[in-house]
Amino acid sequence: MKRFIPLLLIAAVLFAADVSMEDSTLYVTGRASILVLPDAAAAEFGIEIREIDVENITTLAHDMVASIAKEFGKAGIDQPIIQQGPADIYTELNWESQRVEYVYGLRLNCAVDDLSKVDKLLGILASASSKTEGSRISSYTINYFVKDPEQYVEKLHEMAMTDAKAQAQKAASAHGLKLGELKYSSQSEPFTGYMSVWDPYTSWDFDAEDLGGKSTLPRVALGYEISATFKLVE
Repeated sequence: MKRFIPLLLIAAVLFAADVSMEDSTLYVTGRASILVLPDAAAAEFGIEIREIDVENITTLAHDMVASIAKEFGKAGIDQPIIQQGPADIYTELNWESQRVEYVYGLRLNCAVDDLSKVDKLLGILASASSKTEGSRISSYTINYFVKDPEQYVEKLHEMAMTDAKAQAQKAASAHGLKLGELKYSSQSEPFTGYMSVWDPYTSWDFDAEDLGGKSTLPRVALGYEISATFKLVE
């Protein structure tokens, strides 16, 4: 079994690199990811109104959103509540009352640029209600993010280029060649992930360098890619 390991390693290297023997070049993609502390958050939440009179339902929804916005303002959360997509409305049988009700749903979003206010925001959403029975917060999620990921670009660029050169060196060696100069490179904008209830770091590298120190805050994942073309020499 041991004698097959080098062949498998070479195959993996060749699969990750695009080698053109015609013009003696090698193309690779270098990747980097880090975990950093968030400096902002966004609350995504839904409201649901159940009512037998469809003409009242939009008014009740508007009043509930206005009530939540008022409580946010009292807590020092001055960002607007933004509606995400169109309202969802349908009819449904209430099994307890055996009556058909209209159900009106809205998905909303509110940003928080001071993380010390997140607990206040959660408390408001947890206790939010209207005077009409059947109005409620249907769900809420807090997503943490970085307002300016550009501040990490220099570090990400360096890490991604190091990865690209390491891949290129392996591929060149696999062909019995040496790695020459960098002929061309292009990079992506930094792309971000976030920590939330619904999407916990799904595709991020858990071995990424954690820049958050000993903080107990969740981390935001930042990713970066460089496409690099190197010259191959004999």
